[in-house]
Amino acid sequence: MKLLILPCLIALASCSSGPGPVIPENRTERQMLGLLEKFDRWDHDGNGELDVKELDHGIKGLKGKPQQVNYTGKKVVDFYDADRNGTVSLREAQAGYRRADEVGKQLQ
Repeated sequence: MKLLILPCLIALASCSSGPGPVIPENRTERQMLGLLEKFDRWDHDGNGELDVKELDHGIKGLKGKPQQVNYTGKKVVDFYDADRNGTVSLREAQAGYRRADEVGKQLQ
Protein backbone atom coordinates (compact mmCIF):
# COMPACT_ATOMS: atom_id res chain seq x y z
CA MET A 1 0.00 0.00 0.00
CA LYS A 2 2.79 2.44 0.89
CA LEU A 3 4.42 1.80 -2.47
CA LEU A 4 1.33 3.07 -4.25
CA ILE A 5 1.12 6.29 -2.23
CA LEU A 6 4.56 7.61 -3.22
CA PRO A 7 3.95 7.58 -7.01
CA CYS A 8 0.58 9.26 -6.48
CA LEU A 9 2.15 12.03 -4.40
CA ILE A 10 4.87 12.54 -7.00
CA ALA A 11 2.27 12.76 -9.76
CA LEU A 12 0.20 15.29 -7.81
CA ALA A 13 3.24 17.40 -7.03
CA SER A 14 4.33 17.52 -10.65
CA CYS A 15 0.87 18.69 -11.77
CA SER A 16 0.83 21.58 -9.31
CA SER A 17 2.16 24.87 -10.61
CA GLY A 18 2.50 26.31 -7.11
CA PRO A 19 1.63 29.73 -5.80
CA GLY A 20 4.31 31.60 -7.76
CA PRO A 21 7.22 33.64 -6.48
CA VAL A 22 7.28 34.70 -2.85
CA ILE A 23 8.03 38.36 -2.28
CA PRO A 24 8.96 39.18 1.32
CA GLU A 25 7.08 42.15 2.74
CA ASN A 26 9.32 42.95 5.72
CA ARG A 27 12.72 42.26 7.26
CA THR A 28 11.58 39.19 9.19
CA GLU A 29 10.16 37.59 6.05
CA ARG A 30 13.43 38.32 4.20
CA GLN A 31 15.37 36.69 7.04
CA MET A 32 13.11 33.62 6.98
CA LEU A 33 13.55 33.26 3.22
CA GLY A 34 17.32 33.60 3.68
CA LEU A 35 17.20 30.93 6.37
CA LEU A 36 15.26 28.56 4.11
CA GLU A 37 17.74 29.20 1.31
CA LYS A 38 20.70 28.43 3.58
CA PHE A 39 19.09 25.27 4.87
CA ASP A 40 18.50 24.11 1.33
CA ARG A 41 22.03 24.98 0.26
CA TRP A 42 23.90 23.81 3.37
CA ASP A 43 21.99 20.60 4.22
CA HIS A 44 24.28 18.32 2.23
CA ASP A 45 22.80 15.03 3.45
CA GLY A 46 19.22 16.25 3.01
CA ASN A 47 18.06 15.27 6.50
CA GLY A 48 16.46 18.65 7.24
CA GLU A 49 18.96 19.52 9.96
CA LEU A 50 22.33 21.23 9.94
CA ASP A 51 25.21 19.68 11.86
CA VAL A 52 28.52 21.29 12.84
CA LYS A 53 30.28 20.04 9.71
CA GLU A 54 27.58 21.40 7.37
CA LEU A 55 27.50 24.72 9.23
CA ASP A 56 31.29 25.07 9.18
CA HIS A 57 31.29 24.42 5.44
CA GLY A 58 28.53 26.98 4.87
CA ILE A 59 30.11 29.57 7.14
CA LYS A 60 33.43 29.12 5.36
CA GLY A 61 31.63 30.19 2.17
CA LEU A 62 30.59 33.42 3.90
CA LYS A 63 34.13 34.40 4.85
CA GLY A 64 35.31 37.41 2.88
CA LYS A 65 31.79 38.74 2.37
CA PRO A 66 31.11 42.35 3.45
CA GLN A 67 29.84 41.25 6.87
CA GLN A 68 32.36 39.88 9.34
CA VAL A 69 31.74 36.22 10.13
CA ASN A 70 33.51 35.29 13.32
CA TYR A 71 31.59 32.31 14.60
CA THR A 72 31.80 28.57 14.08
CA GLY A 73 29.35 25.79 13.39
CA LYS A 74 29.77 24.59 16.98
CA LYS A 75 28.80 28.01 18.35
CA VAL A 76 25.75 28.06 16.08
CA VAL A 77 24.68 24.57 17.21
CA ASP A 78 25.28 25.44 20.86
CA PHE A 79 23.06 28.51 20.54
CA TYR A 80 20.18 27.16 18.43
CA ASP A 81 20.03 23.44 19.31
CA ALA A 82 17.12 23.46 21.76
CA ASP A 83 16.71 19.67 21.96
CA ARG A 84 20.49 19.14 22.31
CA ASN A 85 20.74 16.48 19.62
CA GLY A 86 23.81 18.09 18.02
CA THR A 87 22.00 19.57 15.02
CA VAL A 88 19.90 22.62 14.21
CA SER A 89 16.50 22.02 12.69
CA LEU A 90 14.65 24.66 10.72
CA ARG A 91 12.21 25.07 13.62
CA GLU A 92 15.06 25.60 16.06
CA ALA A 93 16.61 28.21 13.78
CA GLN A 94 13.28 29.99 13.39
CA ALA A 95 12.81 29.99 17.17
CA GLY A 96 16.28 31.51 17.46
CA TYR A 97 15.09 34.62 15.63
CA ARG A 98 12.91 35.34 18.65
CA ARG A 99 16.16 35.54 20.64
CA ALA A 100 17.90 37.74 18.06
CA ASP A 101 19.20 40.18 20.68
CA GLU A 102 21.21 37.34 22.26
CA VAL A 103 22.75 36.18 18.97
CA GLY A 104 25.38 38.89 18.68
CA LYS A 105 26.54 38.33 22.25
CA GLN A 106 26.66 34.53 22.30
CA LEU A 107 27.94 33.70 18.82
CA GLN A 108 30.98 35.98 19.02
